[in-house]
Amino acid sequence: MRGLLEADRGPRGATGAGVGWPRAATRVLIACMLLLGAAAAWLVLTRPVHRIEGDFLEREDRQVADEWLFEQLEHPVAELRARALLAFARIRGRSAVDALVLGMGDPAPSVRARAAFAAGNAFDLRSGGPEPPEEAAAALAGLLGDDERRVATRALEALGKMGWRQAAPQGTRTAAPIVTAMTALMRMGARDQSEFVAEYLDSDDQDSRWAAALAARELDLLSVPLVWERLRPLVTDDNDFVRAAALRAVAGGAPDHAVLAAVRESLEHSDPKVRFEAGRALAAMGGSPAGDSLPAGEPLLAGRPITPPRGPLLDPNDYQRLAKTLGARLRMSTALGEFGIELDYDQAPLTSEHFRRLAARGALDGALFSAVRPNGYAVVHAGLQPIRSELNPKPFVRGSIGMLRQGQASGGGFFLCLTGLPLADGRYVNFGRLVSGDKHLDDIAAGTVVRSIRVLR
Repeated sequence: MRGLLEADRGPRGATGAGVGWPRAATRVLIACMLLLGAAAAWLVLTRPVHRIEGDFLEREDRQVADEWLFEQLEHPVAELRARALLAFARIRGRSAVDALVLGMGDPAPSVRARAAFAAGNAFDLRSGGPEPPEEAAAALAGLLGDDERRVATRALEALGKMGWRQAAPQGTRTAAPIVTAMTALMRMGARDQSEFVAEYLDSDDQDSRWAAALAARELDLLSVPLVWERLRPLVTDDNDFVRAAALRAVAGGAPDHAVLAAVRESLEHSDPKVRFEAGRALAAMGGSPAGDSLPAGEPLLAGRPITPPRGPLLDPNDYQRLAKTLGARLRMSTALGEFGIELDYDQAPLTSEHFRRLAARGALDGALFSAVRPNGYAVVHAGLQPIRSELNPKPFVRGSIGMLRQGQASGGGFFLCLTGLPLADGRYVNFGRLVSGDKHLDDIAAGTVVRSIRVLR
């Protein structure tokens, strides 16, 4: 390269020393300047990414599927096609089936994955409506063997939410994570997959053991000898989450001396969720009443389905600002102590903004934790107006914050996760997480007062 540049120099000075730029170097410099100019022009003439996201948010909030949105469904950039599919499905719901099936055949994995996720939201049996369309289920089943793991994962999640039991055998042979597979089996009610559940009760991976223990209980597999044999040792598992899940599961089985002894030992365990599940299990296996009834396994808002709002949540000038918002920090004060909250504007911007505004005007002050399921969740019923559900793929783990949901809308309150809630994944809006106060989580009881929630930044 040096020889090339020095071989083609410009005019020399009187002394013969080179005083000009090599012509080749000049050409390279000019080319670079032209490229930079073209890039600058492109930035000026096109909309930045955050502004495009703001355009999507506005259409979702106002429930408008216009010509611009249809153009994005065919955009040459895969990520924009994927985002457009999600927006279109949120707006059109079940009537978006043709676009979703078409998206599942897209050459880009990101588009196929997003189409599968959106289909699971649109045709979730728990949200009401008729049976899922055959063409959507067939397209999703075809993605279970996709080379891209994220595509197979989203397809299996969707088939689980649709309760498509025909896909259960194939679902146990995908590249999806075991927690995803177990969750799908639970949603399908696939009791015939007991061997798969038993296999992972004996896994070296603690997340797999935890999910398999949940599935053993949810699918009522304790009468299957192999499942019971492999579940029993987990009541003394070294992992507290696995141990608590196993204790909850064995409560439905036939007691024996060894299991009873392990359950009694867990009554003195240092972790509160283990102690709680041990107490429930001992009461159930001893034949005595199990104490006060617990809230349901999922934090559903009781009563008739919430009607989605007709009008938009935000003003026209808010969407672009919201698209640039990275997050917000809040502080929730209770008699137990303070909890730090971080809202997730990336995954649920409309829900996060709604919650932040309510907190800013004091609308959540004085609300009560009205339903608490230890080793589950704690619900706050509050004056959160119904909004359209921004379902997202972010999993619910301990410390996650979700919006209550009934039907097609979310509102009426929120909940804190006291443990992982795989059956809530993709069914409730996951819009934030605790960043402090974890030590107080297990002390929350029904009647605990939320003194205030204030916006820090």
